[in-house]
Amino acid sequence: MTSSSARRPTPRPQFDAPRVIRRSESAHHVWGDAEGGYVTDRVVSSSDQLHVLEFELAPGGWFRHTADNPTLFAADVAYLVVAGTLVLTDPETGETGVAAAGSGFAFGRDTWHHGYSLGAETTRVVEFMAPPPSRGTASTYGRTKPLLSDVRTADDRWTRRWPAARAEQQASRRLVPLRLEDALLSFRDDAPTHLVATLLDTEHLTVTRGTVQPGTVDTFRRVVEETVVRVIEGELWVDARCLDGPEPAYTPFCLGAGDACFVPAGHELRTLVRSAQPATYLQGSGHVPDGWQP
Repeated sequence: MTSSSARRPTPRPQFDAPRVIRRSESAHHVWGDAEGGYVTDRVVSSSDQLHVLEFELAPGGWFRHTADNPTLFAADVAYLVVAGTLVLTDPETGETGVAAAGSGFAFGRDTWHHGYSLGAETTRVVEFMAPPPSRGTASTYGRTKPLLSDVRTADDRWTRRWPAARAEQQASRRLVPLRLEDALLSFRDDAPTHLVATLLDTEHLTVTRGTVQPGTVDTFRRVVEETVVRVIEGELWVDARCLDGPEPAYTPFCLGAGDACFVPAGHELRTLVRSAQPATYLQGSGHVPDGWQP
């Protein structure tokens, strides 16, 4: 595949202190071309540890790889669907999966992928990526690899062996489903009023989904790594505290659906819900060592 439209760099908003990022105030970006499709991004944060954005596909829209937009990364990636239905394919093997709102996919380094919006609704996906593009892991990396020429839309490895080969197929997946029923569950403190579901935990990236019940007030807990919290439903208070200096410094945020906040490593964090409805959020943390190269 070829393209006559060179890709513009994705914005990389970076912060060194706790910061709220309203959905309407995120850094907007459009990438793609007529051949590969167009994608709109709302970039939340993009540092040397973690890249977080929300991308949108119009009803019936798609993204596919082209020479200027190679969809091949040197990173761990999580796509969490918050609206619509995402169909993700690996065009190298033909592996295909479907994720509705509340679920998603994870994939690792060197996984070609195409995305499609299924149905009449706009598909919106929250993306967490580490190591991030600032480390040369996105299109810069993809353009160093041979362009995929043989695009597959069906996975022929299981022909004449289905469903007998189901366990083999699941073990070989590169597009790993992220579903709440498969998550590792835990309490945030000492009660299920703040339930944490670990969706993905790899060498470089951790992604969780939290549900906080009305009336909850967490204890403060230290944030070991740079973290982004993005609210899916409800209203969530996030209170960041820095203990450096003679007096603790507090930064409170009140986040609605679609809003996010950035919390630097070393701060302490707690969440509260004051409304009568639970709040649900996604949280991502990146852990990339100094000197890491793709």
